[in-house]
Amino acid sequence: MKRRQFIGAMMAAGAAPLIKAAEDGRIARIGLITDTHVETTLESCSRVRAALELFKAKGAEMVVNCGDIADRHYPQGYRFYRQTVNNVFPDPASRPKEIFVYAWHDLINHDKVLGGKWDPVAAYANVRKQLEAPNPPFCDFVWKGLPFVVATQNVGTKGFPSWEEYEKTVERVCAANPGKPVFVCDHLPPAGTTFHSREWGSERCRRMLNRFPQVVSLSGHVHGTLACERQIWQGEFTAVNIGCLQTWGGFAAGSTPPHQAKPNFGAIVMDVFADRLVFHRHDVRDGSEIAPPWIVPLPFNPSTAPYAPARAAARVKRLPAFNANAKVEVTPANADFKVQITDATTPQAFMYRIQCERMNARGEWEAFSQDDVFSEFWKAQADRSGTISHVLASGFFTPRGKYRVSVRPLDFFYRAGAAIASKEIQIPEHSSPRELWKIEPPANNLRFTEYNKTVEPTIGGMFAPSTGQGTLWLPENAFANLEPGKRHQLVLDLYSRMPDGDWCGWRVRLCSRRSGRVVASSPLTASGTPGTLRYVFTFTTPADGSFPASCNITFNNHFPGASLRMDNIALLRG
Repeated sequence: MKRRQFIGAMMAAGAAPLIKAAEDGRIARIGLITDTHVETTLESCSRVRAALELFKAKGAEMVVNCGDIADRHYPQGYRFYRQTVNNVFPDPASRPKEIFVYAWHDLINHDKVLGGKWDPVAAYANVRKQLEAPNPPFCDFVWKGLPFVVATQNVGTKGFPSWEEYEKTVERVCAANPGKPVFVCDHLPPAGTTFHSREWGSERCRRMLNRFPQVVSLSGHVHGTLACERQIWQGEFTAVNIGCLQTWGGFAAGSTPPHQAKPNFGAIVMDVFADRLVFHRHDVRDGSEIAPPWIVPLPFNPSTAPYAPARAAARVKRLPAFNANAKVEVTPANADFKVQITDATTPQAFMYRIQCERMNARGEWEAFSQDDVFSEFWKAQADRSGTISHVLASGFFTPRGKYRVSVRPLDFFYRAGAAIASKEIQIPEHSSPRELWKIEPPANNLRFTEYNKTVEPTIGGMFAPSTGQGTLWLPENAFANLEPGKRHQLVLDLYSRMPDGDWCGWRVRLCSRRSGRVVASSPLTASGTPGTLRYVFTFTTPADGSFPASCNITFNNHFPGASLRMDNIALLRG
């Protein structure tokens, strides 16, 4: 059906015309960026400038920044941002309309800048003044026939609209604009929509927006990459996370958290038509498109929405498979073991699932650990090295055991292709760290609490804290006599269960009992029900002997029904 026939049919059926469209069909072109995190120099605005130059070349008529404009409350940084805009668009008459979302990073240290008082209302007023921003922290408007709602991250706090007011605003705007997409610009994504929004999104926002199918949520916060196909989602409504224009992180299951500071250069050019939205994902360095555009049909229909997770996954006909020359190599690296993977799959893998396997009594290989690491999918083709390196701590292995490392490529929906494996690894006696103490099984010997109230294990020894917050109390003074300046490893064999198996697990930390300070690395458990897996905390005790004598292991998640069981805990030196 042609566009005019489509609109005519809609009107004949009694629906209001969607939007008064331009003759060429495109109603508006909008540039989208987020998490720019500028600092106190003009140079820190270089990626913003590159994005604005891209938007200028593409003819964008509006630019939206979805929050964390500066890394801290930096008046000079906001002025440099404004200078950058004016340099790229020297003629005010041709300057695109600007919209800013006011978010948490723009509050940090504002009390010191503004005279010692914590006052978010005054802080955002200063952001707006220094930035010469046209919009207040909370507003709604119609531009070129397109309705927008702009919300601050401080909704629900003193001096800002309540969540009820936010919801009523969205309701009013949707009711006033039937049949049209309503763009809701916020910093936090609705929880359980786009990538990493399970942990970093807003449950309250998700529950609210579920009522409004015409909403198109635009957000930032999670520092994703636009190369990820999970940055768009459709369910009860449509959500697009713009990624970031600074560094992207990404969390993955395993003992070794992935490097968080991966440079990012992504921006979106969104074209609005009467019958569709088109999201072009660009690298601002050269203007190239990172991947094919996302095309969202209008009006929204949940039964055919192309970016509903199951529907999006079904369109991917091939799982990633290693090329014929791919291999996994494991070599000693100081006291640990370095895993090197040939990053060569077709199609490109999203992640690699690295599993340690040991030979059991039946002569079979069985997996007992899982580390998920990102491939180089997020890099421009010219920047890819072709290999992925990962380090496994020696605490995963015991002397004279037979081991190997297997690797499976994962697609964007965590579906695994066929594995390849390393050669067998022999662990020599002298390479293993010395065991200082061991508790097995911990559930019978240690106290588990939820906000200082004892939690009794269920059948099977599982602990299921109702709030998702749990603490395992290790023996008093168990860390009192650690040798200063030496590396230690805390080995935890953990059985975990996460009913919602998509992107989520238990965050595990070793903390000082007295101060609560995290003193060792922070593993994330595998999602779903993967069985008993080994996690290893590695840490070096301070040379001054200040490591806390008594520590706890804390567990944290955001999901009801999650449970866990500790099968073994050991402290090693070396």
